Amino acid sequence: MAIRLLHTADVHLGRAFSYLSEHARQQHQQRLQRTFERLIETARQRDCHAILIAGDLFDSPRIARKWVDHAIDLLGSAAMPVVIIPGNHDPAEHHPFRERTLPSRVYFLLRAERFELPELDLELIACPAGTAREWGGLLRRDSAGAPFQVALVHGSMPTPDGKADLTPQMISASQLDYVALGDWHSPQDFSRDGVACWYSGAPEMVMPDQQLPGCALLVELEQGQSARVQLLPVGEARPPDGRTEFDVSTFADIDSLIGAIRAILTPETVAHIRLFGRWNGAEPLDPLAIQERLQPSCLWLKLEMAFQVGELQPNNPFEQVFASVVAENKERGQYPADMLDEVLQTGLYLLRGGRL
Repeated sequence: MAIRLLHTADVHLGRAFSYLSEHARQQHQQRLQRTFERLIETARQRDCHAILIAGDLFDSPRIARKWVDHAIDLLGSAAMPVVIIPGNHDPAEHHPFRERTLPSRVYFLLRAERFELPELDLELIACPAGTAREWGGLLRRDSAGAPFQVALVHGSMPTPDGKADLTPQMISASQLDYVALGDWHSPQDFSRDGVACWYSGAPEMVMPDQQLPGCALLVELEQGQSARVQLLPVGEARPPDGRTEFDVSTFADIDSLIGAIRAILTPETVAHIRLFGRWNGAEPLDPLAIQERLQPSCLWLKLEMAFQVGELQPNNPFEQVFASVVAENKERGQYPADMLDEVLQTGLYLLRGGRL
């Protein structure tokens, strides 16, 4: 027997998106709802046997009732089992589903436990946020358990600051068929020693630094074989279609620069654009003003200021020493004077944090 599962997490229904403009915020909340609907439809189109939601279905326990009602109606229409665990944004003790009657095939597992779907020969190990102390005894294969054994976990793998709820060693030792992770907003593979283990990432943009477009994971399990995992793009937010760096020295005025940037933007674009080179235009180049003019053309935009304006002069002792070394070489005449002038300007630009 083989089964197909749709793994998602970090949907964050009801998120306020305070970092977006008011217009973009309203549009993106609707986009988030459409993406959630697309998740359910994708599971049906791919003939999945169940949907796994590894925490943070909701952005907060105190979201508007319309979000909760819509989620219940949509999950009930999936025509397959849907299994949900709490995350750190929608913790078990205050989860919007805790006091609600759910459709017959929607299962909300609010504590660390093992749960069976006998019709699928599937045993699920629920590891909600806040229960990490219990995971060590649960994240392991039961030799007397169901043919397929899968964990839903909402927590963190090791990070540079040392914080972690899980370790790669725990995944390796579990001998499970699949570990469905939630909490991180970009897809990431933590498979180890034959145990498939993935963060699905958020299906739609939650924060602009995540991998886009958002994805769900199609997980195919077949006895005696390693799990097959496929990324399915489902989100609408996208990175720019084209370059993300602009040499300001090639533009005569601000309007032409804005026009070139606007050409790569759409209402779904999430863009981090770098401006570099030397600005020679007559009017001052104000990146914040440019960003404000461009923001209505996209979902989210940030300009990185790596350009220089006009001729730079040394303004601290370190820069003065550098300038004197360049001047001494200029006096010797060993190198062309115009090249050394460029060396001075480029060096001052780099010393002040510019990038080439």
